[in-house]
Formats: sequence, C-alpha cells, structure tokens
Amino acid sequence: TFNRSQEDKLEKDRKQRMPNPLLLGFEPPQYILWILRSVKSAELEQSLMVLPFGHMERLIHYLIILLRSGRGVEICSKVAVFLIKTHQSQIVVNHSLSTPLRELQRLVKIRLAEARDTVGFNLAALRAVAKVDNDRKSAYFDPTAGADKKDVWAGLGLGSDVAAALQKRGNKKR
Repeated sequence: TFNRSQEDKLEKDRKQRMPNPLLLGFEPPQYILWILRSVKSAELEQSLMVLPFGHMERLIHYLIILLRSGRGVEICSKVAVFLIKTHQSQIVVNHSLSTPLRELQRLVKIRLAEARDTVGFNLAALRAVAKVDNDRKSAYFDPTAGADKKDVWAGLGLGSDVAAALQKRGNKKR
C-alpha cells in the first residue's frame, strides 16, 4: 500500500505540474514536432547534419514517441531517414541504438502504410466524383427537361437524407 500511495501521489504531481514556459506550454514531443515543422527544409537538413550523436539519440527517442501517437508522420519519417543516412557510421559502431532503430523502422513502416492507404482512398473518391461530374457534363442536354431538376447527390452514395434535405430546400425556393 505504501508503494501504491507513492505512485498515486506521483501521478497527481504529474497532472498538476505546470507546463514549462521554455517549451511554450507543449509537452516535449509536441514541442520537438512544432520545431521540426517550423524549420525550413534546407535549414533542417543542415542543422541535423551538425547535430551531435548524443542529441541524435534523444531525437530518435522523441521521433518514436511521436510516431507511436501518429503525429507528424511525414516529417518524422523524413528526419529519421536523414539522421540514419547522415550518422550511419556512428550508428554501426555504437550498438546502443539497435533496439530503438528497430522500433523506429517498424513504426515508420506502419504509419507510412496508413498514410498511403488514406491518400489512396481519398484519391479514389476524388476520381469517382470527377467521373460522375464528367458524365453529367457530357450528357445530352434536353432544354425541355429543364423544369425537372436532377438530384446532384444521387449518384455519389451520400444517402437519401442529404438528397431529401436538399430537395426540400430546392422546393421551398420555388
């Protein structure tokens, strides 16, 4: 019970702890992500090149935390690849990074696959919308059918509730 009460007290202290003003109120991983995003690409590469090995180890630790939470996947992956390419000889000599690098590799693969799937899904949806729009534009125009308005949402699979609401809105304006 003594250990449990100490753990409860430490947990309360963590929750009540004031944010560090030097980190602009961010948690350390979120601050690292904010800094990585705010630095220009060319300047980021230059600063990563001159980063000492000890700081690089700490940055890899924060990259792992960020990738676990799914934040900043693109920038974290870019930084990780650049760090590994730049400090390859030091990494090979120093075996202390073998476990974190395996974890980093696993997380980068998972998160980039998720991002690729999301982009692919969105691209397929945009192509479907463009196809429906193109089919409607290239359809034969009948001026006598102008009084009967078509439901523009019908072929997109958005559900009858959206189409019905838009239809009601159109009927009220007439």
